[in-house]
This record gives sequence, structure tokens and C-alpha cells, in this order.
Amino acid sequence: MPPLLDNPAAAQSYLWAIILLPLAGALVNGLFGRRLGRGNVGLVGLAMVGGSFLLSCVAFAWVAGGTNLHFVGDWWFRVVDPGGRAPISVPWGLLVDRLSGTLLLIVTGVGFLIHLYSVGYMSHEDDAGYARFFTYLNLFIAAMLTLVMGDNLVLTFVGWEGVGLASYLLIGFWYTDDEKAYAGRKAFVTNRVGDFGFLLGLFAIYSIFGTAEFGQLAAKSLAVRPDWVLTSGVFAGWTLQGALTFATLGLFVGAAGKSAQIPLYVWLPDAMAGPTPVSALIHAATMVTAGVYLVARTNFLFVMAPASMAVVTFIGAATALFAAVIAFAQYDLKRVLAYSTVSQLGFMFIGVGSGAYAAGVYHLMTHAFFKACLFLGAGSVMHAMHDDLDIRNMGGLWKKMPSTARTFLVGTLAITGIVPLSGFFSKDAILAGALFSHNAAWPGVGKVAYALGTIAAAGTSFYMMRAFALAFAGKPRTGTAAHAHESDWTMTLPLWVLAFLSVVALVLGLPSWLVGHHYAELFHQFTNPVFGRAYKVLGIEEHSAIWPYAVAWVVALVPGWLGWQMYAGSMKGFPDRFVAAFPAFFRLVADKFRVDELYEFLFLGPIGRIAHGLWRAVDVFVIEGIFVNGVPKAVFAVGDVLRGWQNGNLQRYATVIAIGAAVVLWAVLGAGGN
Repeated sequence: MPPLLDNPAAAQSYLWAIILLPLAGALVNGLFGRRLGRGNVGLVGLAMVGGSFLLSCVAFAWVAGGTNLHFVGDWWFRVVDPGGRAPISVPWGLLVDRLSGTLLLIVTGVGFLIHLYSVGYMSHEDDAGYARFFTYLNLFIAAMLTLVMGDNLVLTFVGWEGVGLASYLLIGFWYTDDEKAYAGRKAFVTNRVGDFGFLLGLFAIYSIFGTAEFGQLAAKSLAVRPDWVLTSGVFAGWTLQGALTFATLGLFVGAAGKSAQIPLYVWLPDAMAGPTPVSALIHAATMVTAGVYLVARTNFLFVMAPASMAVVTFIGAATALFAAVIAFAQYDLKRVLAYSTVSQLGFMFIGVGSGAYAAGVYHLMTHAFFKACLFLGAGSVMHAMHDDLDIRNMGGLWKKMPSTARTFLVGTLAITGIVPLSGFFSKDAILAGALFSHNAAWPGVGKVAYALGTIAAAGTSFYMMRAFALAFAGKPRTGTAAHAHESDWTMTLPLWVLAFLSVVALVLGLPSWLVGHHYAELFHQFTNPVFGRAYKVLGIEEHSAIWPYAVAWVVALVPGWLGWQMYAGSMKGFPDRFVAAFPAFFRLVADKFRVDELYEFLFLGPIGRIAHGLWRAVDVFVIEGIFVNGVPKAVFAVGDVLRGWQNGNLQRYATVIAIGAAVVLWAVLGAGGN
């Protein structure tokens, strides 16, 4: 085998192994895990993801050097049109460029750390449950890698659905608990709503361009103008811009489902029912960012549909603020982090919707580091607190769990945007990009997004410092907190690595006014081959204004200071007085604005009643009543009647034979006589 670092052809011919290794781990643990024992199950799961990470590093080295890797397979399937039009041909291939290469490192690198953390966290499971958990984790990694590496929308959709299946299995891992099983089903069904939009967008793109391969789509989009009128296909008579608006909005509906945006965000907070490593892997670092990746991957289509970009920007901003407000009134530590994830995903959509693609993907990366650190830290606290995650029952954990507390503090400061951690530069690059953007369909949407995002950023600083203060500061408020202890090294080591990455990632986003043009926004420069054309179409120019960063620093610092003072300092009584003054409003926010109840009333209830009525009419009455049960009952009734003639009475048999013969003779002779 040629050295993979010396021969790009050899490197791209082994891209399939990046997916195959975790898939093989899932098969081995799924089929033989009970017999292998815990140690071997954990070793297989870690080794497969570790091997995938090493191969991803090789692929990333090539793309960092300017060589994209593209493994082209044979035709996957073809659909022939009897009417004589060109057949729809879908190949399968794997693509690693600077965008997908970045995602590869995040998925496999953070995934490996979470697998290592899981070795200790899931130690209480029996052998069968332990093997099943690592099977699902490996399966998820394989599906996510398929989503990221697919060179066309069809293969991306295969990974998209695989991720949905694996997340359903992981969220509902403890399926004997009805509440946890329901959370898995809720995530699965909600994502299917989004997936319908994805399919509409996919079919529309095929109708417009005749292909779903990213390279061909990018090339064809260069050769057309938005005002061209389509003359054939489903969109005959439409302008290209109108057809692409329909297609990209369909893709965004799919993205909103996966990445938990309004109105499809409701599944993610309940998904915290799964084991904490699942929350870190799926709902912080990988799966929920799939929608952001999809919009970034198809940037060459979105820039031709400014109305779609305006929708993406506004929905992202509204989600960021709405989720931040809900997080104010939550007391479950993981639920606070869940709504924080929804809010941060909103920031990412502000970025990719306003054309600040590099900033949006950069925040995707930094968020993977600090949010995975926070979720794993919450899992460590959960272990120490005997599964009690109510922050009102904690306190004083800084001294009891020093590693967990210190890494949780780093994650908290990173997500709030405190200098010099990476979250400051990624989040505020998004807000600055939105502020200076211009959208042809809605010129002011960037400024609206900046205003809403700035308020949401202030809320993030407050509620995250509130959670940290209640959990780690002061004195223990319960006996469980007083007897808490630090987790073992398999759980604390990933925390320190992720905390370290949350800090050092800042070097990729330093602005030009701080380090000069040559070293400014290195991640923006790195991804320019992917997004450069989109920047030209949108007319985006590099800005060097300092004041948006100064505003962001104040927005991060002041609310965080207030949060600390109100829950650990001199203003401790204020939150209780506020709740007492506005009890109805606080209950409304604590109940998540009763959106779930609204959906139950508008959609789930009526649809459930219709489905129940159809089930009664079709399944119970027609299928079971007529075919399954009715036919056998009719046969039984006929047999019951005939059984009376089969009683062994020879005279009766002779009488029946005579009557039958007479009937036959009458029929024959009578017919002959006529």
C-alpha cells in the first residue's frame, strides 16, 4: 500500500475506511458484545473511532495542503424515464474538502473523547446494556461520517437518516422507562417532519439541475442567472431564483428539524433523557450541527435565493433569543444546557444565513468543544449527586470536584464569550457579520438578527453564570452535595482536553485589528476555497471595526457579573423577589411557554384522534374484522352447518345421495327435453 501521506490517490481510495471502521465496531459489539466482556467492548469501540480519527487526520492534512480528496464509486442506482428523457443517475462518492475535513476531525476527535468518557460513565450497566450502548455510539459515528463525506445530496440524506435512527436508539436507550422511551419517539417523529422538507428540496434540485452531486451543482450554478426562466420540468415557467427559493427552503426545513430551530426545536430538550455522553455527542458536537453543515455545504444554492437566506437568518435569531429566555427559569442542569444548545445553534444559523459562513462553521467547531465539555461535566456532577441534576440541591461542588468544576468554568466562560476564550471570537464574528451584511430580499434582516442575537448573548452570559454559581459556589445545600466526590480519570481526562481545545481554538478567529491582516481570522482564510464564490456573489467585504467586539465584551461581562452577584454574591435575594413579584410570568417561562401543550392541542391531539379513528375503521373493522377474523368465522359457520350432515347415519346419506341424483337427472333430462 502506498504511503497515504505521499500519494493523494492512495489517501482518497481509503476514505471509505473512515466510515467502515466505526461501522465494523458497531457490528462486532452488536453481534458478539455480550461474549466479549466489558473491557473488550470498550476497546473495540474506542479503537474503531480512534482509527477513524487517524485516517481523518491524514485526509485533513491533504486538504489543508490544498488537495481535495474525492473517491468516486460506481453508479448507485438509475431511474429510466419511459418517455425518453435522460435517466436519473445517482452515483455514490466520498468528498473531503476543507469544510467536510473540519467536520471529520470534530466528529471523530470529540467522538473518541466521548467514547473514552463513556467507559467510566456507563460502568453501572450490565454486560448486555454496555455492549448495546457502544454499538449505538459506533453506529452513530458511522452515520454522521456518511452525512459529512457524501459527495451528493442523496448520500448525505442516507447519513442523515442513519443519524436519525441512531439518535432514536441512543435517546431512548433506557427504553423501559416510559418517559425516556417517549423522548426517543418524540425526537424521531419531529425529525421526520423536517426530513420531508429535505426530500422536497432534494427532488426540486434534481428537477432544476438534473443532478444532486455537489461539484456539479456548484459548476452549474456558475453558468446560470437567477432571472432565467425554466422551460421544462416541474418548475417550468418559474424563474431560477423562485425555484431555488422553494428548493432551499425545503432544505432548511430539514436543517431546522435536525438542528432544533423554531418550530421544530421541541425534541432536543426532552432528548436529555438519554445518557449524558449521548447529550454531549449528539446534541452538542455532531448531530444537531448537521443542519448548519447542510446550509453551509449548499452555500452556492442559497446565495442565489436571498429570500431563503433571510428566513434562515431570522429563524436563527428568533431561536437564539427564545431558547435563551426559557433557559433563565430551568433548574435541571442538563436542561439548561439543552436550551443553551438550541440558542447557540440559532447563532450558527445567523452566521450561515447572513453569509458569514466561516464564522458560522467556526462557532460550530468551538461550540463542539465547550458544549461537549459542559455536558460531560454535567454527567460527572450527575454521578456525584446520585442522578440528581437540580442545581438548587447542589452548591459547594468546587471543593468536592475540582477537575469537574474548573473545566466547567472554562466551558461557561467560553460559551458566554469572555476574552480570551474561543467563544468570544466565534460568536461575535457571527454578530458582526450579520450587522454588516446586506440581503436583497430583506435588507434589514442582518440588523434585526444582530439586535436579537446580542440580547440572546447577554442572556447566555446570565443563565450560564447562574447555573455555575448554584452548582459549584457557596456551601453544599444537601447531604448528597456534601458527600460528592470527583469522577475517575476516564471521565475527567476528556474534560481537560475539551477545556484546552475551548481555549486554544481562539487562534483561528483572531480579528485583523488585533493580530494584523496576515494572521487574522485564520479559519476564514482556510475555508475561503469553499465559500469564496458565495462571498463574491453576496458582495461581502472584510470589515475591521472594533466597536462590535467591544459591545460583545460588555454584553458578556455585565450579565455574567449580575448572574454571579444574584446567585452567589451580595444580591442573593433578588431572584426570589422577582419570582414572587411575577409568579405567572415565571411559571410560563419555566413551562417553556407551553409550546408542547400548544402542539398537542393543534396537531398531536387532532392527528391522534384521526389516526385512532382510521385505525378502528381500517385495521380493526376491515382488516381484522373482515379478513383476519371474518373469513375464518364464515368458514367455521359453513362448516358448522355441514357438520350436521356428517353424523354417521347411513339412511340420511342415502337420502342425500338420492336427492342429489334426482336433481342431476332432472337438470340433465330437463335441459335435454328443452
